[in-house]
Amino acid sequence: MSHLPYYITLGLIIACTVIGLRLRFSNSSAPTNVAPWATSAHPLLGHLPAYSPDPVKFLTEQKALVGDVFRVNFVVMKITVLIGAKWNRWLLAEVDEEDVSFYKMLSVLSCGLLDNPLGNASAMAHSRKAMRIVTSEFSRKALDRYFTDWAGQPRISLFDSSSTLLFNANLAVFFGPRFVQDHGPEMISLLQRMQKALLSPWPRILPLWASPSGRTLKRVKERIKQLVDDEVEKRMEDVDHWSGANDYLSGLVMSNEAEGYQEHYYTEHFVTYIMAAHVNSAGTFAWTLLHLLRNPELMRAFEAEIKVNPPLSDIYPIKDMPFSEACLRETGRLYNNLITFRYATRDIRTSSGVVIPKGWVATSPLAVQMDPELFEEPGRWNPRRWLPSCTVKRDLYATRFRNYEFVQFGGGKHVCSGEKLTHALLRATLWPTLVDHFRLELVEEGIVDGEGVDGVGLAPNHAESLGTAFGIREVYVRVTRRDVSLSSVGGA
Repeated sequence: MSHLPYYITLGLIIACTVIGLRLRFSNSSAPTNVAPWATSAHPLLGHLPAYSPDPVKFLTEQKALVGDVFRVNFVVMKITVLIGAKWNRWLLAEVDEEDVSFYKMLSVLSCGLLDNPLGNASAMAHSRKAMRIVTSEFSRKALDRYFTDWAGQPRISLFDSSSTLLFNANLAVFFGPRFVQDHGPEMISLLQRMQKALLSPWPRILPLWASPSGRTLKRVKERIKQLVDDEVEKRMEDVDHWSGANDYLSGLVMSNEAEGYQEHYYTEHFVTYIMAAHVNSAGTFAWTLLHLLRNPELMRAFEAEIKVNPPLSDIYPIKDMPFSEACLRETGRLYNNLITFRYATRDIRTSSGVVIPKGWVATSPLAVQMDPELFEEPGRWNPRRWLPSCTVKRDLYATRFRNYEFVQFGGGKHVCSGEKLTHALLRATLWPTLVDHFRLELVEEGIVDGEGVDGVGLAPNHAESLGTAFGIREVYVRVTRRDVSLSSVGGA
């Protein structure tokens, strides 16, 4: 008689005993007061069905239901979400990098392609030095060429055209106009393909070689690395010639020349900066124009400022905040990052006693900046709220920034080093140069009355965004050159 059934039964008993003991042990050692799960979970899709239609509404409702720290299940990612200004401060300024890591997050979200590109003191110090010497190489002449091309078309796609413009602008700042002329179209195509592939979940589930999007990421990274390495080598071979170049790469190369900067960081460094600059500035540029075009009285205020403060004059006026900067603040408030990620390297017990389990952790700047207790009529696009004449306190921005209630450019240890670059490109260069020399007219195709923020006619597409969302569909603008620029005497 075979003893096989006996051995199978004995094996099952032993296995069940071991599993039971392990579960009991793990449960006894598990932390108490772990952040609760959000409600409204689908049995298979988790919180995605409830989250996707209106993410800000979902997050604010869950805060009211289960508290300001809760977990969400996005199937391929389980995330602990923290909602509130104090949590913005905690994540950006108070918690240590070894506990809740920016660099680990960057590496994982990029599927390992951006492996600690800024994660050492030398890289951060040099990037700040290089950023300080940068002024926009995106000159009047280059801008006129781009905008004249827009005017030569029956209409332009607002978000796609803004995306290409901002990619070109950022590449010019980082690598100089010659690089843009030689490699701009290819580099933009590569970066756009990388952005699209990073939106796919498959590279985070499977090895890169096992999915089309993963293979695209590998090929794109290799080609970008080749272009960047060739440019770095060219500059290092002729230091005297390139030392006078007023672009970010030359500043970085020259500052690192004597210190043996790790060359393999250059590609990761530039991809990180350019992608970060683009995913937020391109959307901000487009949404601001759309809101101005839908609010003619505010467009007239924008034009009035250009008449007395021409483009490329003073980037940072000493006195009161100009209207153009107020537009930047307001667009950033309404279209800021929906989610700011970090990665908890261990279970973290917060000062309030709630435990954030090891893994993904995030705040929502957008949810905080739409809080009616902080901003009156939070769903309105109203740049004048930032102007001294419209506020009780003249330091509204400083107060909101200091209290982590407005974190368009981060804060604390993780304040954005590209804030000045964004101001130089958007507020002092691109917007005013376009409006100074050209008229813009919104083509009604794609606009739906009442839809979107403050009824602008278009809803943001948070589901396909790595930063500031674009629209859920394209809208179009007609551009025509003015006979006389606004900044000229007698401009109209």
